[in-house]
Amino acid sequence: MPPAPSLMRLRRPRWKDPRLLIGILLVVLSVLLGALLASRASATTTVLVARDEVVVGDEIGPDAFTTAEVRLGDQSARYASSPGDIPEGSTALQSVHSGELLPVSAIGQGGGGDLRPVVIPVDSAVADSVSPGRPVELWRTAADEQDSDALAEKLVDGATVRRVFEGSTLGMRSMSVEVLVPADDLPEVLEALGSGDRMDVIGVPGDQQAGS
Repeated sequence: MPPAPSLMRLRRPRWKDPRLLIGILLVVLSVLLGALLASRASATTTVLVARDEVVVGDEIGPDAFTTAEVRLGDQSARYASSPGDIPEGSTALQSVHSGELLPVSAIGQGGGGDLRPVVIPVDSAVADSVSPGRPVELWRTAADEQDSDALAEKLVDGATVRRVFEGSTLGMRSMSVEVLVPADDLPEVLEALGSGDRMDVIGVPGDQQAGS
């Protein structure tokens, strides 16, 4: 007869067993790390939000903004968090649209110094993308080429809308757009306006400057 197999007794784990202590430590660390990440993900930051359109070169102050609580994570330092972040006499270095956060990079002194305001009369309604603070292109069509074969020429690639005016003259609807034009492009724009050429203000869909 073969000998009976010997029985093995399982030893109870001891609290001083290093493997047990390491396992407990890993579990505790994972729980603490998960709680920390969850708290950081749900944390909110107070930021300034534009009440209305702020165009590059405009003087800005605390009254132009309200506050909101948003989740920014590691990006919170990029945005102004209180009225104290706007020094007295500050101007907008870039456009900030209504409802957008105010970037710290948009706050400065003397912003828009290389831009000049020009009012462009237009013959027809402009697109919705032509609104205050939005980037636009200025196009010119010579007055003596107003036919089907007329070729348009781009005058300015990076203008910014400041205001849009709508009105009527002698019962006829009129529209004009005030744009900020780089100083280097100003002579050519004024020459086109003085010659009676047709000027078109073309919006740049999807191209936004603030905050972006």
